[in-house]
Amino acid sequence: MGNVKNEKIVEDNKIEDRFVSYLAGEPDINDEKGFPANDEFRELEKTWDLAGSAYSYRNSDPDLAWSKLNNMLSADAKIVPLKRFNLLRYAAIFVGLVALGSITFMLTNRPSKNIKELSALAVAEMKTIQTIANPSQITSIVLPDGTTVKMNANSTLQYPAQFSAGTRKVMLSGEAYFEVVHDASNPFIVELNNMEVEDLGTSFMISAYPGKAGVEVNVTSGSVRIREKKQKEEALLVAGWSGKYNSEIGKIEVVNKLDTNYLSWITKTVSFHHTPLSAVFEELENVYHVSITFTDPGIANIPYTANFEKFDLGDIVKIIAQTHHLSVKKEGDGFVFAPK
Repeated sequence: MGNVKNEKIVEDNKIEDRFVSYLAGEPDINDEKGFPANDEFRELEKTWDLAGSAYSYRNSDPDLAWSKLNNMLSADAKIVPLKRFNLLRYAAIFVGLVALGSITFMLTNRPSKNIKELSALAVAEMKTIQTIANPSQITSIVLPDGTTVKMNANSTLQYPAQFSAGTRKVMLSGEAYFEVVHDASNPFIVELNNMEVEDLGTSFMISAYPGKAGVEVNVTSGSVRIREKKQKEEALLVAGWSGKYNSEIGKIEVVNKLDTNYLSWITKTVSFHHTPLSAVFEELENVYHVSITFTDPGIANIPYTANFEKFDLGDIVKIIAQTHHLSVKKEGDGFVFAPK
């Protein structure tokens, strides 16, 4: 008697497996050797076909399928209670399969579109500040974490509308002074064209204009780590130190003092000590955003010493010309020096 009962359980399990395979769209196994046709399974197939479903993950509707099966069960008086119970059991299996299929379809068919949408969203959330040549006004902004940035003319800063956990990263082209809100668990990193500067609790200035041979970093407080991306050069700068990266030779030079005029574009105070006039003119160009040139190459190497605190540029160029017996005239928005 026990063997008969066990055989019945095995047969029921096989019927259930067949129905699951059928609903899942697997090849028909009705003709498998040793697996006789079964009236109950035939009735299930008929009921499912009458319910009108060619199973599709794409068009699956579990509620509609359940409703159709219930209607068929109520309308078909030929199905005895035992079979109705089995049908309900199989229907429940089917509903689970439909739900699983729907989830699988959504997960496997959405990535490419959503990745593009997320990328577009990420770009949309990036903010860009671009300054223009205006020597009388300094652009100052506050980042989402409270960090303050002052930007020189012709500079661009990109940063997210909200920093994510882990790293606070911004991108700079040009010149800016950072007063960073320190957070050791979320490093603040400034990305440059070929370098990056990482804050270690700091206020610092970066000069990285496109077209120039290198990058200059001056540290007012705290410390920073500067890294060159290609050659993997890096250096640690502490308060009162400066670092210059020469892109032509791929080396970082560390000096244990600040560049004399590293904040002159903010303070409008410049100081020169035996400085070649070519370098003097370059500094004045960066502070006042005008062009200063000379007609004689010999002028470039003339040494000059002077301090100017918030002087008008017109007065500065006149003083330089008088000191070295040169002539100077205004051309457009700039000045041209020549021998007398």
